Amino acid sequence: MNKHPRISNLLALLLMMNFMLFSITISIKADESFNIHNTTEHPEIFQELSEISPGDIINTSFSDRHPSLGKPVGIKITVKGNPAGQRFEETLEISDEYEGLIFGSGSVEWKSGKVTIGQVVFNIGNSPIYTKKISWYPVIVGNHTLKFKMGSSIEKIENISVGFDIQNVIYPSLGCPEIVDKNSSKLVVAVSERRHLFEPPISIQNVELDSVDGSATYIIFNETTVLSKWVNVGKDTVEEELVVSYNVSSVPSGFYNISVTTMHNTYCWPHALKIIDNEAKEYTFVQITDPHIGKLYNSINEKKQLENRIQYINDKIKPEFVILSGDSVDWSNVRSGHNFWMDLQEVLLKCNSPVFTVPGNHERYTNGLRLFYMPFTNLSYYSRFLNPLNNYAFEYGDIQFILLDSGYDWSRWDLTPEASGLTNIQMYLLKDEWGNNKTKQVIVMHHPAVNKRDDRGLFYVPDYLPSGNDQCISFNRMEFIDYCTENNVTLVLSGHTHKNAVFDPDGNEPPPSYKGPLFIQTDSATLDKSHAGGRIITVINGTIQSYDYSIMLC
Repeated sequence: MNKHPRISNLLALLLMMNFMLFSITISIKADESFNIHNTTEHPEIFQELSEISPGDIINTSFSDRHPSLGKPVGIKITVKGNPAGQRFEETLEISDEYEGLIFGSGSVEWKSGKVTIGQVVFNIGNSPIYTKKISWYPVIVGNHTLKFKMGSSIEKIENISVGFDIQNVIYPSLGCPEIVDKNSSKLVVAVSERRHLFEPPISIQNVELDSVDGSATYIIFNETTVLSKWVNVGKDTVEEELVVSYNVSSVPSGFYNISVTTMHNTYCWPHALKIIDNEAKEYTFVQITDPHIGKLYNSINEKKQLENRIQYINDKIKPEFVILSGDSVDWSNVRSGHNFWMDLQEVLLKCNSPVFTVPGNHERYTNGLRLFYMPFTNLSYYSRFLNPLNNYAFEYGDIQFILLDSGYDWSRWDLTPEASGLTNIQMYLLKDEWGNNKTKQVIVMHHPAVNKRDDRGLFYVPDYLPSGNDQCISFNRMEFIDYCTENNVTLVLSGHTHKNAVFDPDGNEPPPSYKGPLFIQTDSATLDKSHAGGRIITVINGTIQSYDYSIMLC
Protein backbone atom coordinates (compact mmCIF):
# COMPACT_ATOMS: atom_id res chain seq x y z
CA MET A 1 0.00 0.00 0.00
CA ASN A 2 1.22 3.48 -0.82
CA LYS A 3 1.64 5.44 2.42
CA HIS A 4 2.47 8.71 0.65
CA PRO A 5 -0.16 9.33 -2.04
CA ARG A 6 0.63 13.02 -2.31
CA ILE A 7 4.30 12.33 -3.02
CA SER A 8 3.39 9.68 -5.60
CA ASN A 9 0.89 11.97 -7.29
CA LEU A 10 3.43 14.78 -7.38
CA LEU A 11 6.04 12.47 -8.85
CA ALA A 12 3.61 11.25 -11.49
CA LEU A 13 2.71 14.87 -12.38
CA LEU A 14 6.36 15.84 -12.64
CA LEU A 15 7.06 12.83 -14.84
CA MET A 16 4.18 13.69 -17.12
CA MET A 17 5.27 17.33 -17.35
CA ASN A 18 8.79 16.18 -18.10
CA PHE A 19 7.50 13.81 -20.77
CA MET A 20 5.39 16.54 -22.39
CA LEU A 21 8.39 18.87 -22.47
CA PHE A 22 10.51 16.09 -23.94
CA SER A 23 7.90 15.31 -26.61
CA ILE A 24 7.66 18.96 -27.64
CA THR A 25 11.46 19.25 -27.76
CA ILE A 26 11.86 16.14 -29.86
CA SER A 27 9.10 17.27 -32.23
CA ILE A 28 10.76 20.64 -32.74
CA LYS A 29 14.19 19.11 -33.25
CA ALA A 30 12.82 16.56 -35.69
CA ASP A 31 11.12 19.23 -37.76
CA GLU A 32 14.32 21.29 -37.82
CA SER A 33 16.39 18.30 -38.89
CA PHE A 34 14.37 17.62 -42.03
CA ASN A 35 14.45 19.66 -45.19
CA ILE A 36 10.93 19.17 -46.49
CA HIS A 37 9.33 21.68 -48.84
CA ASN A 38 6.14 23.36 -47.70
CA THR A 39 3.67 23.12 -50.57
CA THR A 40 2.13 26.49 -49.76
CA GLU A 41 5.53 28.17 -50.09
CA HIS A 42 6.62 26.14 -53.10
CA PRO A 43 3.75 25.92 -55.61
CA GLU A 44 5.94 23.96 -58.01
CA ILE A 45 5.29 20.90 -55.86
CA PHE A 46 1.61 21.07 -56.82
CA GLN A 47 2.77 20.82 -60.41
CA GLU A 48 4.82 17.76 -59.46
CA LEU A 49 1.78 16.28 -57.68
CA SER A 50 -0.25 16.45 -60.88
CA GLU A 51 2.27 14.20 -62.59
CA ILE A 52 2.06 11.27 -60.14
CA SER A 53 -0.72 9.06 -58.85
CA PRO A 54 -2.32 9.11 -55.38
CA GLY A 55 -0.27 7.06 -52.95
CA ASP A 56 2.98 7.52 -54.85
CA ILE A 57 6.10 8.72 -53.05
CA ILE A 58 6.86 12.41 -53.58
CA ASN A 59 9.94 12.78 -51.43
CA THR A 60 12.17 11.15 -48.82
CA SER A 61 14.54 13.08 -46.59
CA PHE A 62 17.02 12.23 -43.87
CA SER A 63 18.22 13.91 -40.69
CA ASP A 64 21.75 12.70 -41.54
CA ARG A 65 23.06 11.13 -44.73
CA HIS A 66 26.39 10.23 -43.15
CA PRO A 67 25.41 8.92 -39.70
CA SER A 68 27.65 7.23 -37.19
CA LEU A 69 27.14 3.73 -35.87
CA GLY A 70 24.59 3.66 -33.06
CA LYS A 71 22.89 6.98 -33.83
CA PRO A 72 19.29 6.82 -35.11
CA VAL A 73 18.53 8.51 -38.40
CA GLY A 74 15.23 10.29 -38.86
CA ILE A 75 13.53 9.55 -42.18
CA LYS A 76 10.57 11.54 -43.45
CA ILE A 77 8.45 10.11 -46.28
CA THR A 78 5.98 12.26 -48.17
CA VAL A 79 3.35 10.68 -50.44
CA LYS A 80 0.59 12.10 -52.62
CA GLY A 81 -2.94 12.24 -51.25
CA ASN A 82 -6.20 11.66 -53.12
CA PRO A 83 -8.17 14.93 -53.04
CA ALA A 84 -10.64 13.86 -55.71
CA GLY A 85 -11.17 10.25 -54.68
CA GLN A 86 -11.93 7.85 -51.89
CA ARG A 87 -9.80 7.13 -48.85
CA PHE A 88 -7.57 4.08 -49.10
CA GLU A 89 -4.63 2.42 -47.37
CA GLU A 90 -1.23 1.82 -48.92
CA THR A 91 1.73 0.03 -47.36
CA LEU A 92 5.25 1.36 -47.74
CA GLU A 93 8.04 -1.23 -47.54
CA ILE A 94 11.58 -0.10 -46.79
CA SER A 95 14.53 -2.37 -47.47
CA ASP A 96 18.27 -1.99 -46.93
CA GLU A 97 20.78 -3.45 -49.37
CA TYR A 98 24.11 -3.06 -47.61
CA GLU A 99 27.75 -3.89 -47.93
CA GLY A 100 29.72 -3.39 -44.76
CA LEU A 101 31.80 -4.70 -41.87
CA ILE A 102 30.68 -7.73 -39.85
CA PHE A 103 32.62 -8.54 -36.67
CA GLY A 104 32.37 -12.12 -35.51
CA SER A 105 34.33 -15.09 -34.16
CA GLY A 106 37.77 -13.50 -34.43
CA SER A 107 37.22 -12.30 -37.98
CA VAL A 108 36.27 -9.04 -39.67
CA GLU A 109 34.60 -9.36 -43.07
CA TRP A 110 33.12 -7.01 -45.65
CA LYS A 111 29.82 -8.64 -46.57
CA SER A 112 26.66 -7.75 -48.42
CA GLY A 113 23.03 -8.51 -47.71
CA LYS A 114 19.46 -7.34 -48.00
CA VAL A 115 17.08 -6.79 -45.09
CA THR A 116 13.57 -5.39 -44.84
CA ILE A 117 13.79 -2.50 -42.38
CA GLY A 118 10.05 -2.33 -41.88
CA GLN A 119 6.65 -1.42 -43.24
CA VAL A 120 4.65 1.77 -42.79
CA VAL A 121 0.90 1.99 -43.45
CA PHE A 122 -0.41 5.24 -44.94
CA ASN A 123 -4.11 6.06 -44.57
CA ILE A 124 -4.54 8.26 -47.62
CA GLY A 125 -7.50 10.65 -47.88
CA ASN A 126 -8.32 13.92 -49.60
CA SER A 127 -5.36 16.02 -48.38
CA PRO A 128 -2.75 16.94 -51.03
CA ILE A 129 0.11 15.15 -49.23
CA TYR A 130 0.68 12.79 -46.31
CA THR A 131 3.89 12.35 -44.33
CA LYS A 132 5.32 9.79 -41.94
CA LYS A 133 8.44 10.04 -39.79
CA ILE A 134 10.36 6.94 -38.78
CA SER A 135 13.72 6.18 -37.18
CA TRP A 136 16.32 3.95 -38.78
CA TYR A 137 18.94 2.57 -36.40
CA PRO A 138 22.08 1.64 -38.39
CA VAL A 139 24.07 -1.25 -36.96
CA ILE A 140 26.48 -1.96 -39.84
CA VAL A 141 29.28 0.38 -40.89
CA GLY A 142 29.33 0.54 -44.67
CA ASN A 143 27.35 1.62 -47.69
CA HIS A 144 23.57 1.27 -47.60
CA THR A 145 21.06 1.49 -50.43
CA LEU A 146 17.64 2.14 -48.92
CA LYS A 147 14.73 1.28 -51.19
CA PHE A 148 11.23 2.64 -50.66
CA LYS A 149 8.41 0.80 -52.41
CA MET A 150 4.78 1.96 -52.21
CA GLY A 151 2.21 -0.23 -53.91
CA SER A 152 2.68 -0.26 -57.66
CA SER A 153 4.60 3.04 -57.75
CA ILE A 154 8.18 3.35 -58.92
CA GLU A 155 10.73 2.33 -56.28
CA LYS A 156 12.61 5.24 -54.75
CA ILE A 157 16.30 4.66 -53.99
CA GLU A 158 18.51 6.54 -51.51
CA ASN A 159 22.19 5.93 -50.78
CA ILE A 160 23.37 6.38 -47.17
CA SER A 161 26.85 5.72 -45.76
CA VAL A 162 27.43 4.80 -42.11
CA GLY A 163 30.79 5.34 -40.39
CA PHE A 164 32.27 4.84 -36.96
CA ASP A 165 31.94 7.47 -34.27
CA ILE A 166 35.70 7.66 -33.74
CA GLN A 167 38.97 7.33 -35.64
CA ASN A 168 40.87 4.62 -33.83
CA VAL A 169 41.60 0.95 -33.63
CA ILE A 170 38.09 -0.44 -33.91
CA TYR A 171 39.05 -3.99 -33.05
CA PRO A 172 40.40 -5.14 -30.66
CA SER A 173 39.59 -2.67 -27.87
CA LEU A 174 39.21 -2.47 -24.10
CA GLY A 175 35.54 -3.54 -24.29
CA CYS A 176 35.94 -5.93 -27.23
CA PRO A 177 39.30 -7.62 -26.64
CA GLU A 178 40.74 -10.38 -28.77
CA ILE A 179 41.75 -13.76 -27.36
CA VAL A 180 44.24 -15.36 -29.75
CA ASP A 181 45.34 -18.98 -29.59
CA LYS A 182 48.78 -18.43 -31.05
CA ASN A 183 49.02 -22.01 -32.31
CA SER A 184 45.92 -21.81 -34.49
CA SER A 185 44.83 -18.17 -34.90
CA LYS A 186 46.15 -14.82 -36.02
CA LEU A 187 45.77 -11.39 -34.48
CA VAL A 188 43.22 -9.37 -36.47
CA VAL A 189 43.38 -5.57 -36.30
CA ALA A 190 40.77 -3.19 -37.74
CA VAL A 191 41.52 0.53 -38.03
CA SER A 192 39.16 3.33 -39.07
CA GLU A 193 40.68 6.61 -40.26
CA ARG A 194 39.37 9.52 -42.29
CA ARG A 195 41.16 11.10 -45.22
CA HIS A 196 40.57 13.34 -48.20
CA LEU A 197 39.12 11.47 -51.15
CA PHE A 198 42.24 12.11 -53.24
CA GLU A 199 44.82 11.29 -50.56
CA PRO A 200 46.61 7.92 -50.65
CA PRO A 201 44.94 5.01 -48.83
CA ILE A 202 45.98 4.55 -45.21
CA SER A 203 48.53 1.94 -44.22
CA ILE A 204 49.78 0.57 -40.92
CA GLN A 205 53.42 1.22 -40.13
CA ASN A 206 53.67 -1.08 -37.12
CA VAL A 207 51.78 -2.66 -34.26
CA GLU A 208 53.19 -2.56 -30.74
CA LEU A 209 52.17 -4.96 -27.99
CA ASP A 210 52.96 -3.90 -24.42
CA SER A 211 52.38 -6.37 -21.61
CA VAL A 212 49.90 -4.92 -19.12
CA ASP A 213 52.42 -5.33 -16.30
CA GLY A 214 54.96 -3.27 -18.23
CA SER A 215 57.53 -6.05 -18.36
CA ALA A 216 57.92 -6.42 -22.14
CA THR A 217 57.20 -4.78 -25.50
CA TYR A 218 56.92 -6.50 -28.88
CA ILE A 219 56.73 -4.78 -32.27
CA ILE A 220 55.20 -6.82 -35.08
CA PHE A 221 55.45 -6.06 -38.80
CA ASN A 222 54.44 -9.26 -40.62
CA GLU A 223 51.05 -8.00 -41.69
CA THR A 224 48.65 -9.48 -44.20
CA THR A 225 45.97 -7.17 -45.54
CA VAL A 226 42.55 -8.74 -45.10
CA LEU A 227 40.51 -5.91 -46.62
CA SER A 228 40.57 -2.19 -47.33
CA LYS A 229 37.25 -0.40 -47.96
CA TRP A 230 35.96 3.12 -47.54
CA VAL A 231 32.66 4.93 -47.05
CA ASN A 232 31.72 8.55 -47.76
CA VAL A 233 31.42 10.68 -44.64
CA GLY A 234 31.17 14.13 -46.22
CA LYS A 235 32.14 16.21 -49.21
CA ASP A 236 35.44 14.85 -50.56
CA THR A 237 36.00 13.00 -47.25
CA VAL A 238 36.04 9.25 -46.85
CA GLU A 239 36.44 6.94 -43.87
CA GLU A 240 38.73 4.08 -44.67
CA GLU A 241 38.28 0.73 -42.96
CA LEU A 242 41.53 -1.24 -43.00
CA VAL A 243 41.75 -4.80 -41.64
CA VAL A 244 45.06 -6.62 -41.34
CA SER A 245 46.21 -9.82 -39.65
CA TYR A 246 49.46 -10.76 -37.90
CA ASN A 247 51.17 -13.97 -36.94
CA VAL A 248 51.88 -13.73 -33.20
CA SER A 249 53.15 -17.27 -32.64
CA SER A 250 56.53 -15.91 -31.54
CA VAL A 251 55.00 -13.55 -28.95
CA PRO A 252 54.85 -15.01 -25.43
CA SER A 253 51.45 -15.75 -23.96
CA GLY A 254 50.10 -12.90 -21.89
CA PHE A 255 47.78 -9.91 -21.59
CA TYR A 256 48.67 -6.91 -23.75
CA ASN A 257 47.88 -3.30 -24.53
CA ILE A 258 47.91 -2.55 -28.24
CA SER A 259 49.03 0.52 -30.18
CA VAL A 260 48.79 0.88 -33.94
CA THR A 261 50.74 3.49 -35.91
CA THR A 262 49.48 4.62 -39.30
CA MET A 263 50.97 7.26 -41.60
CA HIS A 264 49.14 9.98 -39.66
CA ASN A 265 48.40 8.82 -36.09
CA THR A 266 49.06 6.34 -33.33
CA TYR A 267 45.99 4.71 -31.81
CA CYS A 268 45.96 2.80 -28.53
CA TRP A 269 43.70 0.53 -26.51
CA PRO A 270 44.65 -0.92 -23.12
CA HIS A 271 43.90 -4.54 -22.16
CA ALA A 272 42.88 -5.32 -25.75
CA LEU A 273 44.71 -8.60 -26.46
CA LYS A 274 45.23 -11.86 -24.65
CA ILE A 275 47.53 -14.40 -26.27
CA ILE A 276 47.14 -17.99 -25.06
CA ASP A 277 48.90 -21.26 -25.80
CA ASN A 278 45.73 -23.33 -26.04
CA GLU A 279 42.02 -22.64 -25.72
CA ALA A 280 40.66 -24.09 -22.50
CA LYS A 281 38.03 -26.82 -22.56
CA GLU A 282 37.20 -26.33 -18.89
CA TYR A 283 36.90 -22.71 -17.89
CA THR A 284 34.96 -20.08 -16.00
CA PHE A 285 33.68 -16.69 -17.07
CA VAL A 286 31.90 -14.04 -15.02
CA GLN A 287 28.97 -11.79 -15.85
CA ILE A 288 28.72 -8.49 -13.98
CA THR A 289 26.21 -5.81 -14.83
CA ASP A 290 24.79 -2.39 -13.98
CA PRO A 291 27.62 -0.85 -11.92
CA HIS A 292 26.14 2.63 -12.67
CA ILE A 293 29.34 4.51 -11.89
CA GLY A 294 28.46 8.13 -11.10
CA LYS A 295 24.89 7.46 -10.01
CA LEU A 296 23.24 10.47 -8.40
CA TYR A 297 21.31 10.76 -5.15
CA ASN A 298 22.66 7.78 -3.28
CA SER A 299 25.34 7.15 -0.67
CA ILE A 300 27.16 4.41 -2.55
CA ASN A 301 30.56 4.90 -4.11
CA GLU A 302 29.97 2.78 -7.22
CA LYS A 303 33.60 3.07 -8.35
CA LYS A 304 34.85 1.69 -5.05
CA GLN A 305 32.24 -1.06 -5.10
CA LEU A 306 33.23 -2.12 -8.63
CA GLU A 307 36.88 -2.14 -7.61
CA ASN A 308 35.87 -4.52 -4.83
CA ARG A 309 34.16 -6.84 -7.33
CA ILE A 310 37.17 -6.80 -9.64
CA GLN A 311 39.55 -7.58 -6.78
CA TYR A 312 37.35 -10.54 -5.79
CA ILE A 313 37.28 -11.76 -9.40
CA ASN A 314 41.08 -11.48 -9.64
CA ASP A 315 41.79 -13.17 -6.31
CA LYS A 316 39.06 -15.81 -6.00
CA ILE A 317 37.79 -16.71 -9.47
CA LYS A 318 40.52 -15.99 -12.06
CA PRO A 319 38.14 -16.39 -15.03
CA GLU A 320 39.07 -16.65 -18.67
CA PHE A 321 37.13 -13.45 -19.28
CA VAL A 322 34.48 -11.14 -17.83
CA ILE A 323 31.29 -9.88 -19.49
CA LEU A 324 29.94 -6.47 -18.49
CA SER A 325 26.35 -6.37 -19.71
CA GLY A 326 25.53 -2.67 -19.75
CA ASP A 327 24.82 0.42 -17.64
CA SER A 328 28.52 0.65 -16.92
CA VAL A 329 28.15 4.33 -16.06
CA ASP A 330 25.02 6.10 -14.89
CA TRP A 331 25.31 9.07 -17.22
CA SER A 332 27.82 11.24 -19.06
CA ASN A 333 27.28 14.71 -17.69
CA VAL A 334 30.26 16.61 -19.09
CA ARG A 335 29.04 19.76 -17.35
CA SER A 336 29.72 18.22 -13.94
CA GLY A 337 33.46 18.51 -14.49
CA HIS A 338 34.00 14.84 -13.68
CA ASN A 339 34.48 12.10 -16.25
CA PHE A 340 32.81 8.93 -15.03
CA TRP A 341 34.07 7.08 -18.09
CA MET A 342 37.64 7.64 -16.91
CA ASP A 343 36.62 6.22 -13.54
CA LEU A 344 35.24 3.15 -15.30
CA GLN A 345 38.42 2.72 -17.34
CA GLU A 346 40.55 3.00 -14.23
CA VAL A 347 38.62 0.19 -12.55
CA LEU A 348 38.50 -2.13 -15.56
CA LEU A 349 42.25 -1.79 -16.03
CA LYS A 350 42.64 -3.46 -12.63
CA CYS A 351 40.99 -6.61 -13.98
CA ASN A 352 43.43 -9.41 -14.79
CA SER A 353 41.02 -10.89 -17.37
CA PRO A 354 39.72 -9.51 -20.68
CA VAL A 355 36.39 -7.69 -20.35
CA PHE A 356 33.72 -7.86 -23.08
CA THR A 357 31.01 -5.18 -23.02
CA VAL A 358 27.63 -4.28 -24.48
CA PRO A 359 25.86 -0.91 -24.04
CA GLY A 360 22.80 -0.42 -21.90
CA ASN A 361 20.36 2.47 -21.78
CA HIS A 362 22.41 4.57 -19.34
CA GLU A 363 25.48 4.73 -21.59
CA ARG A 364 23.33 6.97 -23.79
CA TYR A 365 22.44 9.55 -21.14
CA THR A 366 24.35 12.75 -21.87
CA ASN A 367 21.82 15.43 -20.92
CA GLY A 368 22.28 18.01 -18.20
CA LEU A 369 19.11 17.30 -16.22
CA ARG A 370 19.92 15.58 -12.96
CA LEU A 371 16.41 14.71 -11.77
CA PHE A 372 14.97 13.13 -14.90
CA TYR A 373 16.83 11.16 -17.49
CA MET A 374 15.88 11.47 -21.13
CA PRO A 375 16.07 8.58 -23.59
CA PHE A 376 19.05 9.93 -25.50
CA THR A 377 20.60 7.65 -28.07
CA ASN A 378 24.17 8.89 -28.30
CA LEU A 379 26.86 6.24 -27.75
CA SER A 380 29.82 8.52 -28.48
CA TYR A 381 31.38 8.21 -25.02
CA TYR A 382 30.90 4.46 -24.99
CA SER A 383 32.72 4.24 -28.34
CA ARG A 384 35.51 6.56 -27.23
CA PHE A 385 36.27 5.11 -23.81
CA LEU A 386 35.16 1.49 -23.97
CA ASN A 387 34.16 -0.16 -27.22
CA PRO A 388 33.53 1.15 -30.77
CA LEU A 389 31.34 -1.90 -31.52
CA ASN A 390 27.73 -2.35 -30.40
CA ASN A 391 27.05 -5.77 -31.91
CA TYR A 392 29.61 -8.55 -32.38
CA ALA A 393 30.39 -12.19 -31.71
CA PHE A 394 33.33 -14.31 -30.65
CA GLU A 395 33.89 -18.01 -30.14
CA TYR A 396 35.64 -19.53 -27.15
CA GLY A 397 35.72 -23.03 -25.70
CA ASP A 398 33.22 -24.48 -28.22
CA ILE A 399 30.62 -21.78 -27.47
CA GLN A 400 29.57 -18.92 -29.71
CA PHE A 401 29.13 -15.72 -27.67
CA ILE A 402 26.86 -13.14 -29.32
CA LEU A 403 26.69 -9.65 -27.83
CA LEU A 404 23.81 -7.39 -28.91
CA ASP A 405 22.83 -3.77 -28.33
CA SER A 406 19.27 -4.01 -26.97
CA GLY A 407 18.58 -0.33 -27.63
CA TYR A 408 17.51 2.86 -25.95
CA ASP A 409 14.65 3.71 -23.57
CA TRP A 410 11.28 3.17 -25.20
CA SER A 411 8.49 3.02 -22.63
CA ARG A 412 10.16 4.63 -19.64
CA TRP A 413 7.52 6.79 -18.05
CA ASP A 414 6.27 4.10 -15.64
CA LEU A 415 9.69 4.10 -13.92
CA THR A 416 10.52 0.65 -15.33
CA PRO A 417 11.76 1.49 -18.82
CA GLU A 418 11.62 -0.96 -21.65
CA ALA A 419 14.14 -0.98 -24.49
CA SER A 420 13.54 -0.17 -28.12
CA GLY A 421 14.74 -3.70 -28.74
CA LEU A 422 16.34 -5.43 -31.68
CA THR A 423 16.19 -4.17 -35.25
CA ASN A 424 15.43 -6.38 -38.22
CA ILE A 425 19.05 -6.21 -39.30
CA GLN A 426 20.21 -7.38 -35.86
CA MET A 427 17.87 -10.35 -36.19
CA TYR A 428 19.27 -10.97 -39.68
CA LEU A 429 22.84 -10.95 -38.33
CA LEU A 430 21.83 -13.22 -35.48
CA LYS A 431 20.22 -15.77 -37.80
CA ASP A 432 22.42 -15.56 -40.89
CA GLU A 433 25.86 -14.47 -39.68
CA TRP A 434 26.49 -15.33 -36.04
CA GLY A 435 23.99 -18.05 -35.18
CA ASN A 436 25.33 -21.53 -35.75
CA ASN A 437 23.00 -24.37 -34.89
CA LYS A 438 25.94 -26.74 -34.62
CA THR A 439 27.58 -24.65 -31.89
CA LYS A 440 26.05 -23.85 -28.53
CA GLN A 441 25.32 -20.17 -28.12
CA VAL A 442 25.33 -17.71 -25.24
CA ILE A 443 23.67 -14.38 -26.03
CA VAL A 444 24.37 -11.25 -23.99
CA MET A 445 22.36 -8.03 -24.04
CA HIS A 446 21.50 -5.44 -21.42
CA HIS A 447 17.70 -5.70 -21.41
CA PRO A 448 15.96 -9.02 -20.82
CA ALA A 449 13.66 -10.64 -23.35
CA VAL A 450 11.51 -12.44 -20.76
CA ASN A 451 10.01 -11.34 -17.46
CA LYS A 452 7.23 -12.39 -15.14
CA ARG A 453 4.76 -9.51 -15.59
CA ASP A 454 3.64 -7.24 -18.42
CA ASP A 455 4.30 -3.53 -18.81
CA ARG A 456 1.49 -1.04 -19.19
CA GLY A 457 3.45 2.22 -19.32
CA LEU A 458 3.20 4.88 -22.00
CA PHE A 459 4.28 3.73 -25.48
CA TYR A 460 4.58 0.08 -24.49
CA VAL A 461 4.53 -2.35 -27.38
CA PRO A 462 1.80 -4.94 -26.71
CA ASP A 463 2.31 -8.59 -27.47
CA TYR A 464 0.45 -11.76 -26.77
CA LEU A 465 3.27 -13.94 -25.53
CA PRO A 466 2.85 -16.00 -22.36
CA SER A 467 5.91 -14.37 -20.76
CA GLY A 468 5.81 -10.86 -19.33
CA ASN A 469 7.47 -7.96 -21.13
CA ASP A 470 8.09 -5.49 -18.31
CA GLN A 471 11.56 -3.88 -18.67
CA CYS A 472 12.18 -6.09 -21.71
CA ILE A 473 13.06 -5.43 -25.33
CA SER A 474 10.09 -4.06 -27.28
CA PHE A 475 10.65 -4.78 -30.94
CA ASN A 476 11.37 -8.28 -32.22
CA ARG A 477 10.83 -9.79 -28.77
CA MET A 478 8.77 -12.69 -30.10
CA GLU A 479 11.19 -13.26 -32.99
CA PHE A 480 14.16 -13.29 -30.60
CA ILE A 481 12.53 -15.75 -28.18
CA ASP A 482 11.59 -17.99 -31.11
CA TYR A 483 15.18 -17.88 -32.35
CA CYS A 484 16.47 -18.91 -28.94
CA THR A 485 14.04 -21.82 -28.61
CA GLU A 486 14.55 -23.08 -32.16
CA ASN A 487 18.34 -22.83 -32.20
CA ASN A 488 21.15 -24.01 -30.01
CA VAL A 489 20.95 -21.20 -27.42
CA THR A 490 21.83 -22.20 -23.87
CA LEU A 491 21.81 -18.90 -21.95
CA VAL A 492 20.58 -15.36 -22.55
CA LEU A 493 22.41 -13.15 -20.04
CA SER A 494 21.00 -9.71 -19.20
CA GLY A 495 20.90 -7.06 -16.51
CA HIS A 496 18.79 -3.85 -16.28
CA THR A 497 16.24 -5.04 -13.69
CA HIS A 498 18.71 -5.07 -10.76
CA LYS A 499 17.30 -8.46 -9.81
CA ASN A 500 18.37 -12.09 -10.00
CA ALA A 501 15.97 -14.29 -11.92
CA VAL A 502 15.97 -17.32 -14.20
CA PHE A 503 13.06 -17.93 -16.60
CA ASP A 504 12.05 -20.28 -19.36
CA PRO A 505 10.66 -18.72 -22.57
CA ASP A 506 7.16 -18.53 -21.00
CA GLY A 507 8.32 -16.51 -18.00
CA ASN A 508 8.18 -19.39 -15.54
CA GLU A 509 10.85 -20.71 -13.22
CA PRO A 510 12.24 -23.72 -15.10
CA PRO A 511 12.16 -27.14 -13.44
CA PRO A 512 15.44 -29.06 -12.97
CA SER A 513 14.64 -31.25 -15.98
CA TYR A 514 14.24 -28.27 -18.35
CA LYS A 515 16.65 -28.42 -21.32
CA GLY A 516 15.72 -25.29 -23.30
CA PRO A 517 17.24 -21.80 -23.29
CA LEU A 518 17.44 -20.01 -19.96
CA PHE A 519 16.67 -16.29 -19.81
CA ILE A 520 18.76 -14.93 -16.95
CA GLN A 521 18.67 -11.57 -15.17
CA THR A 522 21.56 -10.54 -12.94
CA ASP A 523 21.60 -8.02 -10.10
CA SER A 524 23.65 -4.82 -10.04
CA ALA A 525 27.32 -5.30 -9.18
CA THR A 526 27.41 -2.20 -6.99
CA LEU A 527 24.08 -0.84 -5.79
CA ASP A 528 23.46 -3.20 -2.86
CA LYS A 529 26.55 -3.33 -0.66
CA SER A 530 25.46 -6.45 1.20
CA HIS A 531 24.40 -8.44 -1.85
CA ALA A 532 26.60 -7.10 -4.65
CA GLY A 533 28.29 -9.62 -6.88
CA GLY A 534 28.07 -11.30 -10.24
CA ARG A 535 27.20 -14.51 -11.99
CA ILE A 536 29.86 -17.23 -12.25
CA ILE A 537 29.42 -19.51 -15.26
CA THR A 538 31.44 -22.69 -15.58
CA VAL A 539 31.90 -24.54 -18.88
CA ILE A 540 33.22 -28.02 -19.61
CA ASN A 541 33.63 -29.18 -23.22
CA GLY A 542 31.19 -26.60 -24.52
CA THR A 543 28.47 -27.40 -21.98
CA ILE A 544 27.30 -24.95 -19.33
CA GLN A 545 27.69 -26.66 -15.95
CA SER A 546 26.54 -23.87 -13.60
CA TYR A 547 25.47 -20.23 -13.69
CA ASP A 548 25.09 -19.25 -10.04
CA TYR A 549 24.97 -15.71 -8.72
CA SER A 550 27.68 -15.13 -6.12
CA ILE A 551 28.11 -12.33 -3.60
CA MET A 552 31.61 -10.94 -4.16
CA LEU A 553 32.81 -9.11 -1.06
CA CYS A 554 36.47 -8.66 -0.21
